Amino acid sequence: MAEKQIEKKIEKRGEKQSNALEEVKADKTLEEQDSLELKIELLREDIERLKAELQLIKQGNEAETSAITFQDFVTEAPKVVERIAPLPDWVDKPWMYVKPENPKFLESWRRDWSDYTLKWAKFLVIHLISVAEMMEKRPFDKLSEVALRDILEYMNSKNSIKWWDKNKTLVRIYWRSLEEWCEIIYRWALRTGRLDFTLFEIMDEKEDFSTLPPEDIKEIFRLMVEKRFAEWMGKKREMIKINY
Repeated sequence: MAEKQIEKKIEKRGEKQSNALEEVKADKTLEEQDSLELKIELLREDIERLKAELQLIKQGNEAETSAITFQDFVTEAPKVVERIAPLPDWVDKPWMYVKPENPKFLESWRRDWSDYTLKWAKFLVIHLISVAEMMEKRPFDKLSEVALRDILEYMNSKNSIKWWDKNKTLVRIYWRSLEEWCEIIYRWALRTGRLDFTLFEIMDEKEDFSTLPPEDIKEIFRLMVEKRFAEWMGKKREMIKINY
């Protein structure tokens, strides 16, 4: 039952992606194409997540040895599918968990870990995480804290992450820029017909941007006003109104 529901969702996302591609071909301005390309990217991400969830369900079904009776089917509580990020191709390579001494290999090692960390956080929709928690997650659990912090410092130099506190215990991972979130929230508001909203209302939504740090959402609001996607409501600037 769950497999069919997810397969239907994947089929619908595929249809939306095809339609969006046709829109890109029909559009004349570069700005409109950029907007539609972002929409296509989001649809593709959605499809990949659904495919991953479908694969997990199939694996779970294959592992079951006992038949499910009609009564079991009726009374069984819905299963929660835990999202598990795909592992890198080099996950079983021992040397990837040791910081290279040779500068030539060190740059490549840092870059590979940086690229995977961004993909990992994006798949799991992680914006803010502690170093301690990262070290409990696979494949980061095979790294020493010194090695992990070296990777994070490299990412910080590339503006891929930001240390969220003075003691460098929390990491803000930027797998999408605030400018991109600005565009995404604006398109979401247009699609859902939301006329206005506050920071707390955004955080109550069940969207990828809902778990962004409040400080970043405030900055996104400022960018939306700057880009004339919205305007402030009230002198306190805690609420915005969408410009249609």
